[in-house]
Amino acid sequence: MYPLVSVAIPVYNGENYMRDAINSVLAQTYSNFEVLVVNDGSRDGGTTEEIALSYGDRIRYFSKPNGGVASALNLALKEAKGEYFCWLSHDDVYLPDKVAKEMEKLLSLPDPNSVVFCRYSIINSDGQYLYDAPLPPQFPPHQAAYQLILKQWLHCCTILAPTSLYLESGSFREDLPTTQDYDLLVKIGLKHPFIEIPEVLLKARSHSEQGSLTLGHLKEVEHFFAEHIPLLSAEYMSTNFRSQESIDAFLALGKQMCDRHFPNALLTVAKQLIYCEAQRAEPESLWQAIYQLTIKDYSVTVEKLNIQTDQHSSAPYTDNKLKVLARRWLPPQVRIKLQQLRYNLRHILLSSQPATQENEKTRLASLDFEKIYENNGFAGTESRSGEGSSLFQTRIIREEIIKLLDELEVKYLLDVPCGDWNWMRYVNLSNIYYTGGDIVQTIIDNNNKLHGNENCKFEYLNIITGPLPKADLILCRDCLVHLNFIDGLTALEQFRKSGAKWLLTTTFTERDSNTDLYEGAIWRPLNLEKPPYNLPKAHRYINEGCTEGGNLFGDKCLGLWQLN
Repeated sequence: MYPLVSVAIPVYNGENYMRDAINSVLAQTYSNFEVLVVNDGSRDGGTTEEIALSYGDRIRYFSKPNGGVASALNLALKEAKGEYFCWLSHDDVYLPDKVAKEMEKLLSLPDPNSVVFCRYSIINSDGQYLYDAPLPPQFPPHQAAYQLILKQWLHCCTILAPTSLYLESGSFREDLPTTQDYDLLVKIGLKHPFIEIPEVLLKARSHSEQGSLTLGHLKEVEHFFAEHIPLLSAEYMSTNFRSQESIDAFLALGKQMCDRHFPNALLTVAKQLIYCEAQRAEPESLWQAIYQLTIKDYSVTVEKLNIQTDQHSSAPYTDNKLKVLARRWLPPQVRIKLQQLRYNLRHILLSSQPATQENEKTRLASLDFEKIYENNGFAGTESRSGEGSSLFQTRIIREEIIKLLDELEVKYLLDVPCGDWNWMRYVNLSNIYYTGGDIVQTIIDNNNKLHGNENCKFEYLNIITGPLPKADLILCRDCLVHLNFIDGLTALEQFRKSGAKWLLTTTFTERDSNTDLYEGAIWRPLNLEKPPYNLPKAHRYINEGCTEGGNLFGDKCLGLWQLN
């Protein structure tokens, strides 16, 4: 009546949190389970092993040389005796009914080869509740593979599934240090349904030691898309999506690749769209979709493609790529229009090379922030300043900023732009004279009305034209990413002229280069230590633990520089 469930806990240097994880599994109300703790070559003087062995025969303990999470999970799968399998990171915690409720759901389903998953909440390093994680998307069970590629929303410790599903899909790839779980789950989702239990049954810990916050995984993520978008085969898409739904699905996927600045992945989406839809879509519908993916809405990404050139030819590599895929899959009516598209592509690619300084200036983006605020142009669900200003995305910096201000003995803080103060209101500023500046007068008026007092005031300030009031430290979060190079460098000069000692501002530490902001775009990541900014190495970095874009901006930090 109660099949055996194997719960794996891979651990590396688990002194801080692994007792909580193990105890939460041992406290499960489900009556038939085993706990497999896999020590992945911890380097903590034997502390992890000592903790594991203290549980005696209540757990099964394995030790191996360090090889990464995937290798630890594969060892657990090999040794597991259970008909069902799930895993728990050593810094997370199951609620007592997690396994029982997921098994009850699984055993009630008509298809026994299903994956169930639950919702989860976020706790801090001390185990205190912070927030419930954003709700997962609602989708038909057999569309899981597409949904997992579209947005990496699933916390993998929330799942439970038959052990056979993991094994038949090839186990965890040990050459993928940070995407090994999604690789396997996408492959499972191509064949099997994913069912949600709309209940929080997992506590996921947010802390500064997490590997996902420190590992450089952007190149691996880009490679993930290159490998997994082609898995959305014509058979899979036609089985699970109607024709127009499938086209819309690829358009949404293309927008994600554009937002994440992955031009090669965008081309992969276009190729897969043509491959899957050429035989069943109306030619005009397919043409419009290709046009939208490559030109109409995503011209900024297309301009970025000029970095992809054939070294032996002046023709863009993308141009040849479109020729090949068009010749093979497109109906004649669409092929003619794609030829026209290729000429448009060439024109855009070549025109993206600035001929003169004056021409370049006219093509740079200059954003109307007042209009963006009025129309919620940053698409924030909690704050009109965007998702980056949500309480969840600021969970780390709200704690770290106040520590930094105390350490630097900051008495006067200038925050530009202050936005709608969605998160800053929860920072303890009782010992600081705070000035919030913004160029949207409506924001200033609302903030003064709701939050202004003798120590906290809001002013209309323009960081490009200045002047700025003097302060000990200037906080400029999520702003330079919305400015073109000329305006961004001008703003930095205004910061220096203000007489402030410190600048704390957003930087993406793992970006190799910066691109300018062209018309049609509202932001892009910037590494301020790369041209044209060329700032020296920061005195300190506060990694924000950013999860936007499916953890693709894990290098987003607040960098601290001395302005003089």
